[in-house]
Amino acid sequence: MTRFLIVFCISFLFNLNLAAMEISVSTACFVNENISYIEIYSRVSGESVQWVSDSAQINTIYSNIEYLVLISKGDKLIVAEKYNLTSPGSELQSDYWDMKRFGLEAGDYNLKLQYIDLNNTVDTFSFERELEVKPSNNSLAHSDILFMSEVDDSNSDLPFEKSNFKFEPLAYNLLNPDNSSLIFYTELYNSDKAFSEDYFIKYYLENTEKSGFDAYSKTGYKKLKPKPFEALLINFDLAEMKSGNYKLHIEINKKDKSVLKSFSERFSIYNPLEDYKQTFLGDASFETSFVQMLSEEELNYALKAIFPRLGNNMTDLVNQIIRNDELDPKKYFLYNFWSSFSQNDYKGIFEKYMDVAKAVDLTYANNVGHGFETHRGYYFLKYGKPDDIIFVEDEPTAPPYEIWIFNYLAETQQTNVRFLFYNPSLVTNDFILLHSTCRGERNNPRWELELYSAAYNDLPSSAIDGRTMPDGFNRNARKIFDEF
Repeated sequence: MTRFLIVFCISFLFNLNLAAMEISVSTACFVNENISYIEIYSRVSGESVQWVSDSAQINTIYSNIEYLVLISKGDKLIVAEKYNLTSPGSELQSDYWDMKRFGLEAGDYNLKLQYIDLNNTVDTFSFERELEVKPSNNSLAHSDILFMSEVDDSNSDLPFEKSNFKFEPLAYNLLNPDNSSLIFYTELYNSDKAFSEDYFIKYYLENTEKSGFDAYSKTGYKKLKPKPFEALLINFDLAEMKSGNYKLHIEINKKDKSVLKSFSERFSIYNPLEDYKQTFLGDASFETSFVQMLSEEELNYALKAIFPRLGNNMTDLVNQIIRNDELDPKKYFLYNFWSSFSQNDYKGIFEKYMDVAKAVDLTYANNVGHGFETHRGYYFLKYGKPDDIIFVEDEPTAPPYEIWIFNYLAETQQTNVRFLFYNPSLVTNDFILLHSTCRGERNNPRWELELYSAAYNDLPSSAIDGRTMPDGFNRNARKIFDEF
């Protein structure tokens, strides 16, 4: 996400984001001592709101949100409350949570929420949904389902507490690759009025993007004893489920499997590793392909080597695959990547690329990582060998630098493209990209001032706005970059 730092005389405003405010809202209705109530959980995404510094502590920043809650029943407004949500003080932006609780009588309601960023009042977020509050009488009943991302029964720093454990709600009801299990909580009331012997609940998944028998999978059961109150916390392993939109169904059953009550809640799964696994199940070509002969070390090396050829949307996925101990996702990804270039000779294409990657690794290796993970190695694999390279290491007021020239770049359809790398640390092969004319890469109008920063006596008087250095003895980077 793009960020801008804007400094004012009175206060410092941090991260004026172009994206709109992002807030995850979860709601759940419960009953306590025959009183029904709703809980509203809000998680503010720290990167999506504006922060201001504390006037007394300049390194401490805050986010301030105005929060309006409207609950109506038919044409009658039942709740109209306004709050100020202030984040904890922090040196960095971070997400933060809030919970509000309101007692409500049984019935159908409309919930409307509005959030206004008080540090950027044009930025707002609205939420609306229908609510059903069930009667709190002496018959068998249940609360809503609340999804959680973390649960801990110790003295943890999780934000909320319920039934002797602390928890954090699952943001956006989205199960991501860091959570292989769906944790859900619900409360059962007055089962002792409905059952004279043990009963059980059944919980199962419905894929809302499928139909018929194909939509239903993954079932669990739990045996329970009748009692006035049951706090039900279940950890449902969904590691093998593909990405998609789902419903969790819960049934309250007698011993004869007849259903007394059923209820459900929607959630989503993002699980790219499992998507890759199941995409290639039964692929005979994959089973006999070259990736089956690679060791874990070779697989990880090959995955790291293709980073320059991946889009930004794929790098997080590949990092997850590399960190994962399973070999199949590594093989699936490499097979899919190289077979997309050619169905006939993807092994040959892979081997030719890896020959180049190994040469680049050897040429640009440093003490931090592989040579193709350095800036020069990365751009060599991304755009190929430059048509010309000019290396300079004898200018007294500049660290060693290197200018690459491409007569034509097919990726951007540009001619006469230049890259300038320099080595301010003077560590072997620690060259970093300072400036480029390539579309989508770093373009630094002040590159000359940074390159010759050691010549501080020659810096222009308007150094903040200046972009070029005056001519000087043995100062040739501008001439080489523009005219060579």
